Amino acid sequence: MSLLIFAYRKLEINRQKSDLNFRLMQLTRKLSDLQQYAANIADGSVSMSDMMNTPSSMFGRQLMYMQYAHNGALFGAQQKMGMMAPILSMQMQQMPDPNMQAMYQQWIFRNLYNQERERMGKQEEKLLNEQEKRIQAEKLKLETQLKLLDQELEACKQGEEKAVQNFKPEFTA
Repeated sequence: MSLLIFAYRKLEINRQKSDLNFRLMQLTRKLSDLQQYAANIADGSVSMSDMMNTPSSMFGRQLMYMQYAHNGALFGAQQKMGMMAPILSMQMQQMPDPNMQAMYQQWIFRNLYNQERERMGKQEEKLLNEQEKRIQAEKLKLETQLKLLDQELEACKQGEEKAVQNFKPEFTA
């Protein structure tokens, strides 16, 4: 009877190990994809090369980030430009050339836009770091469970060997 119990438990442990290894493989892939995505957006802009090198699991998120970052930066820059309007108008009065005024306004707006893009990038970086920490913690938990299952499997094998010894007929002459 105990032989069957050990055989069943070994089978169950191997199934659990297989499930945990599969989940571990999924998490490793997710972490790798996340790191590739983070590398693609690290400089704040996304090129065609970045888009082509984006893992398929992160493509939608990257598109969403691009839209979010652009729209958010545009909105933030416009708001700040509006708040700076009184100061800008005073500075514009000192510039007689309308072309210089336009170039100055564009320069200020571009700088404000870039600052907002950087802020959006830092927000995304923070989210990615939190997600990476969660994945690493889950991976560590799974690896610990796998080690425990390996120990239990070894104990089952030893118990099975002892059970076989108990059932083995002894011949005496």
